[in-house]
Amino acid sequence: MNSSLMHPRNPYRIPPDFKELALKFPEFRKHAKQKLSGKIEIDFKDAAAVRALSTVLLKRDFNLQVELPPDRLVPTLPLRLNYLLWVEDLLLFAKPSTEQIVRGIDIGTGACCIYPILAARMKGWHFTATEADETNHKCSLETIERNCLQTHVTIIKVTAESMLNGNIDTTQLYDFTMCNPPFFDSDNFVPKSRSDKRPLPMCPKSGGSASASEIAVKGGEVKFIEKLIKESQEVKSCVRLFTTMVGHKSSVAPIKALLQEAGASSWNETEFYQGRTTRWGLAWTFCDNIALANLPQIRPKNNGKGPPPLTYTVSRERWTSKGDFTVTSVLFKTVELLICLKMEFRKVKDKKDKKAVEFIARANTWSNQRRKLREGKRLLEQGSDQPQAKKAKIDSDTHVQQKERSFYLKGLILVEETGKDSISLQLQWIEGGLGRESMNQILQYMKNNLFEK
Repeated sequence: MNSSLMHPRNPYRIPPDFKELALKFPEFRKHAKQKLSGKIEIDFKDAAAVRALSTVLLKRDFNLQVELPPDRLVPTLPLRLNYLLWVEDLLLFAKPSTEQIVRGIDIGTGACCIYPILAARMKGWHFTATEADETNHKCSLETIERNCLQTHVTIIKVTAESMLNGNIDTTQLYDFTMCNPPFFDSDNFVPKSRSDKRPLPMCPKSGGSASASEIAVKGGEVKFIEKLIKESQEVKSCVRLFTTMVGHKSSVAPIKALLQEAGASSWNETEFYQGRTTRWGLAWTFCDNIALANLPQIRPKNNGKGPPPLTYTVSRERWTSKGDFTVTSVLFKTVELLICLKMEFRKVKDKKDKKAVEFIARANTWSNQRRKLREGKRLLEQGSDQPQAKKAKIDSDTHVQQKERSFYLKGLILVEETGKDSISLQLQWIEGGLGRESMNQILQYMKNNLFEK
């Protein structure tokens, strides 16, 4: 499983600790199994186990109380978050609409309206969610009420024949649409296999519990999305961006041809990686002032392993004067340095022998620290007013930079016990800055100010 190819802001780039979940949530514990090595795992082919995993992660990480019916599709969170975060990237690139509130449409919201509740909880977005299935509609309404999200999410019961027409308020301007279409053709329910002796399953391998309408439709996903494209032409005056997930790579080319035929002004495609599963995303617009084709890739394409993290080994001998030689102590001192550099951070892994934090830098505060200190000291000794003017210039530059981009650099720090007398400090670049070079600079700063003093 290569989680490093997930969206850079996806919190599940570091997989959840199943042992921790099993200890905290009895409903998950009954599905957890311990291997001879001591590792805790679940059977991802067991829909009940995947359902339990999704519900406890929603509860722990997003404070969302969700009950998933046993005969409906189980939303796997890494994939859903990859899609949501990509939509956020599209909105940032296209620049926000004149209104402050972000408004989206979820076509076929499913049993717990997963996209709207995640977006409402994480981003404060507002959603109109449509659903044709009676069970899904009822469960989604209950989910919204249970989590007190009625002010942000509206669920509309619709017919299966219409996706957008007649289902939305055309006097309202919407920022985007989302759609997770049925991937398979109901006339040929079992997908074609490379070998007739090995037919592929009708459902996804993970959480293979779903109603037929959720995973199959007459003509398959290309026909479904073709209809969505036609309806998007009719409501293009009130929707800025249209998006959909695609389940098969072979569907991407014919769908792009349909977009060109429909007169879309621009479109963009991406890939969603999560575990061993890959899905695709397509976005299009009829707005001439939005050039989706120019959207920069925010993560590397799937060309194998990404760049390895920078690693520095902290020895017990060098740490003697700094207190206890533990992972907790090393991480604490490291976080103190992040605070000195005016960085924000959040804990993403917390075990006795392995801890990790993700950090965000709003500006470059670590480069040429020694030179800056010497210059400041020299100017102070001269009694000059120059430092204040220089500071004002730096503040102005930083303000412009923050205005153009909400962050400068994102990275991950992992502290891990590697032996009785050694602890490994790893710095992994996620996004922004000068890439790996920025991580090199931060590591050098840490070495100068902590590990080699």
